[in-house]
Amino acid sequence: MNIEKLIGNTPMIKINYEYEGKLSSIYAKLEYYNYTGSIKDRIAYYIIKKERENGNLKEGQAIVEVTSGNTGISFSAIGALFGHDVHIFMPDWVSIERRNLIEMYGAHVHLVSKEEGGFKKALELAEVFARENNAFRPLQFDNVLNVEAQYNTTGQEIINSFPDVNAFVSGIGTGGTLMGIGKRIKQHNPDSKIFALEPSTLSILKMGMEEGSHMIEGIGDDFIPGIVQKELIDDIVLIEDCDAINMSKRIANEFGLGIGISSGANFLASVLMDCDEYNIATVFADDNKKYITTKLSEEIDKNNPKLISNRIRLIDFEVI
Repeated sequence: MNIEKLIGNTPMIKINYEYEGKLSSIYAKLEYYNYTGSIKDRIAYYIIKKERENGNLKEGQAIVEVTSGNTGISFSAIGALFGHDVHIFMPDWVSIERRNLIEMYGAHVHLVSKEEGGFKKALELAEVFARENNAFRPLQFDNVLNVEAQYNTTGQEIINSFPDVNAFVSGIGTGGTLMGIGKRIKQHNPDSKIFALEPSTLSILKMGMEEGSHMIEGIGDDFIPGIVQKELIDDIVLIEDCDAINMSKRIANEFGLGIGISSGANFLASVLMDCDEYNIATVFADDNKKYITTKLSEEIDKNNPKLISNRIRLIDFEVI
């Protein structure tokens, strides 16, 4: 099978905008062009391929993973392609579209409520299930292959398209995107910066919050993944839920680019960190189709002056 031709080498665009009287540009990778529509196809394929090659993932062995959505979709689809039964443990507050997509690929969804322990409890239950069923665990939050996949593919592709890049902005889900792409860009240019974003209502790294909730699906779980190297992060940006959602809506409404909520957050954080010395790249991790039943499908909040997203003038974009 050569599905690698359907994963990676996604388009990159340059978005021109104006904020606080300054004209500038942000470069974004359109990751919804991947196999199942998200950046997580890269890591799911990379891990399954590598672990099958080294014998850790046996033919026909079940795969068990904990995820808030996109990784589960990717492992479900690619796992099915390679003949693996897939079990996904996830919090019950993720969008119904994500749950349904996982099941449409033939995988089994195990939901865990906040009252039952949320994401941390899902991790415990997955461990027990894997042990009892002799299943393979990709362990995306701790697996260096996650970082390696983004380093070797997305990071290199960004450099190929945008050699002047010297800053990367992304939220932290597993941490693989931020660490992998950030490390590759820092290797390309040692003076490059890595900027992480966190939901303002669940900021563990910057504010030390131990609990909280937010609506930016795919990032900001209630723990710091093991593959995150905090010393490599140069700064952390806090983004409000409503601002991220509004930014995604505006990009869809004005550019016809249907992006997910975390992508709106990534763009907003990139604008806030932008200055004359930085050439910033980010990723639009998935599209808006997984968020039809969320606030992303509601009307744009054009009249709220408190939203930074309403103070950004989107000019145009070009494919590079």
